[in-house]
Amino acid sequence: MTLRIAVAGKGGVGKTTCSALLLRALALACVRPLLAVDADPNMNLHQLLSLPLPEGLGSLREEQRAAAGGAVPLTDRIASEVERRVSEGEAVDLIAMGRGEGPGCYCYVNNLLREALDRIEGGYRAVVVDNEAGMEHLSRRSVRRIDHLILVGDPSRRGLEAVTALRNLAAELALSVGKTWLLLNRPYGVPGRAAPEVLGLPLLAALPHDPRLPSWENEGRSFLDLPPGESPAADAVADALRTSLLGSAP
Repeated sequence: MTLRIAVAGKGGVGKTTCSALLLRALALACVRPLLAVDADPNMNLHQLLSLPLPEGLGSLREEQRAAAGGAVPLTDRIASEVERRVSEGEAVDLIAMGRGEGPGCYCYVNNLLREALDRIEGGYRAVVVDNEAGMEHLSRRSVRRIDHLILVGDPSRRGLEAVTALRNLAAELALSVGKTWLLLNRPYGVPGRAAPEVLGLPLLAALPHDPRLPSWENEGRSFLDLPPGESPAADAVADALRTSLLGSAP
């Protein structure tokens, strides 16, 4: 069964960095092949993975509505287009959701898109979804089941309040989530209180300040190639994945 991990948090908290580090950790744990889903309209996960930017699936909705009634059934057209828009890598493949819907009803096309994604995901050992700020992508049920929902936050009061709001939103949306985790990014200077207990969430990891990551990104190098022992933050994610996520996967 495919392991599905979704990463969410407020803007600027480091969701995309954490998503890339999770993919690195999965690859190091020999969980392959992997699929990355960039659900942020700004689409920059490909940069951290050194992959070509794939054509977003968002435009597929308008294109297929405009082409309705052709000789090829809409179901087959969407499935073929989703496969064509996969950016393939050695360890990780990537698809990008792109922009949201335009005016009008897209329920039928979204349902077909979800079915096409289901078929593609079945060919991977694990899927990591890098969400936009908020949970719009998850609320559309583009991913039917989430084994692990990772809420990324910084240890500031605003950061923890944002995590609490996302946790409550996930509950309101009745998302199919196996387990929800807190991932603290840049936790230096955390006060003595135990933030995870305050939020009622298990702490997956507390990532230290790590200047290696921005320098690696500025050099245009894939986070998948970070060697063990060179990045404290990357190693913290790898340890957390091995002891918590893989150890408790459904």
